Amino acid sequence: MKRIIGLILIALVLSTVQAQSWFGLRSGYPLGVTLHYGVENALANGFDLRVSANLQVRGGNVSFGVGVDALNVVAVERPFTVYVGGGPAIDFGGGGALVSIHGLLGGEFRFTDLGLDPLGVFAEISLGAGIGIGRPSVIPTFGGAVGFNYHF
Repeated sequence: MKRIIGLILIALVLSTVQAQSWFGLRSGYPLGVTLHYGVENALANGFDLRVSANLQVRGGNVSFGVGVDALNVVAVERPFTVYVGGGPAIDFGGGGALVSIHGLLGGEFRFTDLGLDPLGVFAEISLGAGIGIGRPSVIPTFGGAVGFNYHF
């Protein structure tokens, strides 16, 4: 697992040389906080890569995890952007691990009219499934998040 995370981080660093990147913070349901870092066109032209690290509270248990999402912009009407995506994640805590995969739909509003184009607020919803290892499986999984991004 450490090798996979290391390879993902190396790929992100190499891809940011000529790519637009962003980082952000989000929270929502299930209750938790997530930091993420994304790179435009990291996977292919039009397909962005976002790596996330989270801390979550579920059913009285605290867990931490990492996830990777492929994102694709489907509509742009400045200052709004709509995107779809999905990917795998793994969370540790509650006496085991939860390996999950999800799809998501999101939208971001950039503050271009205020001269703050690097800043954006976004909302996402997700649907997926999680297979428990040493803890209960969760099928289906639902999520919702709001947060902000800083693009550079």
